[in-house]
Amino acid sequence: MKKVSLILCTIMALAAGTKSNAQEFYVRGGLGYSLESGGTEFNNADPNGLTMIRQSTDITVNPDGSQRIKSLNGTLGSGFKGNVTFGYMFNPYIGAELGFNYFWGEEKAIGKLNSPMMQSEAKAFLEGLDVMPAIYLTPAFSKLNPYARIGLLIPAAGKLHIDSQAYAPNGGGEGVDVNVRARTEVESRFSVGFAGALGVTYPIGPKLHLFGEIEFKNLSIKSKSAEIKEYETTAMTPAGTILVPGQQLADLPKNETHFQFEDEYTQGAENPDAARKIPTQYVNASGFGFNFGVRYSFGK
Repeated sequence: MKKVSLILCTIMALAAGTKSNAQEFYVRGGLGYSLESGGTEFNNADPNGLTMIRQSTDITVNPDGSQRIKSLNGTLGSGFKGNVTFGYMFNPYIGAELGFNYFWGEEKAIGKLNSPMMQSEAKAFLEGLDVMPAIYLTPAFSKLNPYARIGLLIPAAGKLHIDSQAYAPNGGGEGVDVNVRARTEVESRFSVGFAGALGVTYPIGPKLHLFGEIEFKNLSIKSKSAEIKEYETTAMTPAGTILVPGQQLADLPKNETHFQFEDEYTQGAENPDAARKIPTQYVNASGFGFNFGVRYSFGK
């Protein structure tokens, strides 16, 4: 990260010292889609152990008691995005940008359990706003004009959403099935990644250009805190579905609904009225994909 920052500062210094009559402002807007890139272990979606899901695993328990265990690895970097970028060209070849990207990730299974006693699944997705300061480089061809941009990727707002569900046949006795549903939101600490793109622009007017690009991003988001926002336990009886008394969100103590991620902490007696401290986790949001849209220049 320090090397990337040094390179960006060096290019900015060179650009600032270059004089040209081709200086101009521009704005670029578009839409895109990202695929996940690489793979790491997913977050622990159930610190309370309510769904019996083990972190980042897909487990099937056979009738004879044997288990098939599959590792679930990947990223949460796949999904749709929209972006608006403001830029300034110091000369025909070098510019600086400040981009704002809104990302709505695709829901991905991060844990599963299938046994005769319980079927559980946890799914997660990211949504948020990223800020990207970057350097823009181009040979300044008159028609089909290639370019490259590289910069930092800084999450400015957003959350990780985790939806969990567990179904226990006859969990409440013969003929009474129990279903547990929970929704958790995870807040992040300040994190920095980097992103870059290779693309082309094509003029469709004196100041208007179409653009298309392939983009990559490398981003790991450090978790700060988590809170269970929704929690409901229902029993499905022959007479109908009812809420199970004592097993709703309002019945859970704070140390089972609020969690604080720490790099280091001292573990002692649990305080039911305080957030529970758990080891720091990271959300892998890396990916690669494409963007397309229009660019409008304000120069002469």
